[in-house]
Amino acid sequence: MRFGVLLPHCGAHCSRERIIEGSQLIERLGYDTIWVRDHLIFRPHGMEGTDPTFVDAFLTLAAIAGATKTIALGTAVIIPIRWPLKVAQNFASLSYLANRRIEVGFGLGANPAEFAAAGFDVENREKIFIETIRICERVWKENDVSWDGEMFQFEHVTLEPKPVGPMPTWYGGSTRASCRRAAAHTDGWLPGRVPLATLDNRLELLGQLAAERGRPIAAGTLPLWCVDEDREKARAVIDVDAIAHSSEGAKNWIMPPSGEFRTIEDLEGILICGDPDDCVREIEKFKARGLTDLVVDLRLQFDDWEEKLELIADKVLPRVR
Repeated sequence: MRFGVLLPHCGAHCSRERIIEGSQLIERLGYDTIWVRDHLIFRPHGMEGTDPTFVDAFLTLAAIAGATKTIALGTAVIIPIRWPLKVAQNFASLSYLANRRIEVGFGLGANPAEFAAAGFDVENREKIFIETIRICERVWKENDVSWDGEMFQFEHVTLEPKPVGPMPTWYGGSTRASCRRAAAHTDGWLPGRVPLATLDNRLELLGQLAAERGRPIAAGTLPLWCVDEDREKARAVIDVDAIAHSSEGAKNWIMPPSGEFRTIEDLEGILICGDPDDCVREIEKFKARGLTDLVVDLRLQFDDWEEKLELIADKVLPRVR
């Protein structure tokens, strides 16, 4: 299992120092990947406050590429609000400049205003995604590419430089449909925070789809984290109801036996919370399910983000690697 970190490149705790020096800290502490989100119009979830600051995903990764040496860089996830050739060029250029592994995460997005602002219709988002990934796959490998799709058309295009390192693709989302899209179009499935019962349901489907297609499909996840040396201190800040309703995919979750999220334990899979021992126990649940990637999402603790990264690297990761 690889361990990544979601970078605070948005919201009230975003800063140039957190992006540049924070990425250097992540690499120095031995994490495997750095991940960024993607928005054109950022509307924070309630637990994220109200600050609309959002530093562009590709520019953030380019800055990180210049500040670090080997750590893999990823998008969790890019939404279909760009012309496909520009997406392909951005990722290829990032690969060229970074000279390392790039994790190419795609998703559908959900905010109609973002699509309208980019000149697209939200109702076409799946078509845009499918054509985008197909175009990327072709122009990253071939020259003199022509495309005549429903959404996009072009003739005789060659993009250089080509990617110089591995470019595994992922699809985000927590629905069963997202598993089907991942199996049909990408190398892996990377949902955000999702209950463990829902994760099991989706992993069963993903396994069936992988068998049908005769190829492995990787799986990872991005649970929220709230960690402290003092278990009760970590648990005291958790608003169960807020977290239970913080994801756009929550309407598709499988509910706990009680029928609603009432306790921290009901958030199993959505949240890794407590002291290092608690974190290790929760990580083992994901490892037992064969997940290849686990991303540390510390947005509940961005105020002392660096300290928490060091705590996890020092007292959690050595025990689960």
